[in-house]
Amino acid sequence: MEYIRLIGAALIVFAGAGFGACPVHKMTERMKEMEELYFCLLRLKSEIRHGVKTLPESLKCAADSGKSKSTGRYRTVMKQMAKRMENGTEGYEVLVRESAEELLTGKVLYKEERDAFAEAFLLLGGGDLERQVQSLEYYAETVRLALAEEKQRKKERAYLYRSLGLLGGIFLSVILY
Repeated sequence: MEYIRLIGAALIVFAGAGFGACPVHKMTERMKEMEELYFCLLRLKSEIRHGVKTLPESLKCAADSGKSKSTGRYRTVMKQMAKRMENGTEGYEVLVRESAEELLTGKVLYKEERDAFAEAFLLLGGGDLERQVQSLEYYAETVRLALAEEKQRKKERAYLYRSLGLLGGIFLSVILY
């Protein structure tokens, strides 16, 4: 009977350690998503600056280029925006807002970041080429700074979260034992 209590206590400690690792995993996913967004923005900026294509074609090329051809969230967003632009059934502003809300809601980006994504894309397709490139550069730099801040936050808090989870599991197992 005693060994069952020991197994239960060990499981509680492991569950506490896992619970402490959850915020660290969420921070890692957020950083991966922000890196993907940053590189998609850089590819799109390059396509707009150097390509002589329409905006939907630039979005498709930027989504298809890059080191890995994996299907990331932002590649999907850009491909769907290009597809909806080619269909031309709705206005550009409505299309960008709906794409940002529909495809990015519930993800690890904060609402302010999703709004900034929509704002950056609203400036595309209108105005001169240099203004569009500056808009993308500004948003890419904003994402890069937020990514650096997130890396620093993870560095500071990862050990804390893991330790608190493990200690919480030990505390709970001692109380229940």
